Amino acid sequence: MRKMELAVLTVVLVMVATTAWAQAEGGRNYRQLSGFPFVLVSDEADDSSSAPDNYSVSDSLFDAVACGLRFRVNSTELQPSDPFIALYNEQLVPWLRSQGMELRQVFVKGAASPEGPYSNNVRLSRERTRRLIEFLNQGLGTTAKGGTADIASLVSSQSVTEDYGLLVKMMKQNGDADAERVSTVWQECQGDEACCKRRLMALDRGRLWQRMKEQYFPALRQARVVLWFARRQEKVQPEKRETIALDTTKVAGVAVDSAATAVAGPVLGDVHIELPAGVAATDSMMADTLWTRRHLVAARTNLLHDLLYVPQFGWAPGLNIQLEYYPKRGHYTLNAGYTHTTHRHWNKYKFFQLRDAQLELRRYFQGEGLFRGPYIGLYGEFTVYGIGFSKTKGWEGEGGGGGLSAGYVWRLNRKGNLRIEVSASLGFFYTRHDPYVYGNTLTKEEDGLYYYDYHGNAADFRERNHRFTWLGPTNAGVHITYDIIYRKKKLKNEE
Repeated sequence: MRKMELAVLTVVLVMVATTAWAQAEGGRNYRQLSGFPFVLVSDEADDSSSAPDNYSVSDSLFDAVACGLRFRVNSTELQPSDPFIALYNEQLVPWLRSQGMELRQVFVKGAASPEGPYSNNVRLSRERTRRLIEFLNQGLGTTAKGGTADIASLVSSQSVTEDYGLLVKMMKQNGDADAERVSTVWQECQGDEACCKRRLMALDRGRLWQRMKEQYFPALRQARVVLWFARRQEKVQPEKRETIALDTTKVAGVAVDSAATAVAGPVLGDVHIELPAGVAATDSMMADTLWTRRHLVAARTNLLHDLLYVPQFGWAPGLNIQLEYYPKRGHYTLNAGYTHTTHRHWNKYKFFQLRDAQLELRRYFQGEGLFRGPYIGLYGEFTVYGIGFSKTKGWEGEGGGGGLSAGYVWRLNRKGNLRIEVSASLGFFYTRHDPYVYGNTLTKEEDGLYYYDYHGNAADFRERNHRFTWLGPTNAGVHITYDIIYRKKKLKNEE
């Protein structure tokens, strides 16, 4: 999950599984959302009074499909950058509500990795289980039967102090040569975690334990969930669906007769896909059809630069434009900006001319396609300027600097393509400059020209004789951001 792109998850989220029905341990039929195996769905027709009163999921099914939150070593705090948080809040919960899904059961299992004292691992597994339930309740409370705001009555939870069973499964899935040895120890200890821990730590003089600690234990520090929903049929309104023709020429491996007529294809949420006769829908075809709208490049302006006020000069509004590039994954973006300000008040002997270019590398704490919330960055800039406040106060020069930036980004609309941001920068600025005055400095004659404020031998004059270095705050901003280029666009927005 940590490496899966949110764009792909968004695509598969809007597709109801086309796989065959399966039967759970308690005899109830279900199917899974395509790409979201931890979400099981049964229809209202299957939820009759004759069906079992409870929903049940076997341990093997849970381990095969469960997904959830990972935690740092010896921690029970949620990580804002965890991909499951964004997936759950931004995609899964809104879509489930829009489709009339009703929560039936929540299966939660929290665990700790085997290193550390056993008593502390008991605490960690319980706290992580509780944390996941609290997190799920924030979004699923209103989807529970009866619209309750608390899902506690629907939760079936279990805390596994040291999950050696899952450890064995992961090692076998990876084809690990030591999987059978670890499995044998676990079976011989018959569920005694302390026994298993002691024997595994002794194998190969601790070398196997150290390898498992580095390779497998991080994946055991998690709380996982399987959700069971029922689909309310009365919520489906075919007459309101949008019909979209699928361009099969863009789908690899599909041959279509050009004379074939369009026929009704699959229904994905509120979007009705129209397929040519004889063409069957596939998951890959739907993924190519229902694209995810992901920002690629955004334009931004700093309102403090656009509406600049300079003491001793007055209002000096300018043009500030920034372009930020967002990658497909990760937390880092590249931001380039340019500020252009030109004001000449000849009758007042005032000037404010500024050309500033800046390049910034940002690191968002919420990455993986979101790029919102807090961020920190490294920036560098180059500036050319000419500033005059009066006949005797004027400077021109160029300089550059760099430092650290920090800020916070909020979205302003539901889709998130319009955002507001506050920022501040701290660093240094080094400049070489010359002061200038109005009138000849030697003759004291105001001849309508501006001269360098230099009183030495003219033969010794060199431009940019003055140096200045500033350490401290270098910039501040209130920014408006709008996405201008997208990687792909959805045929119908479900955000």
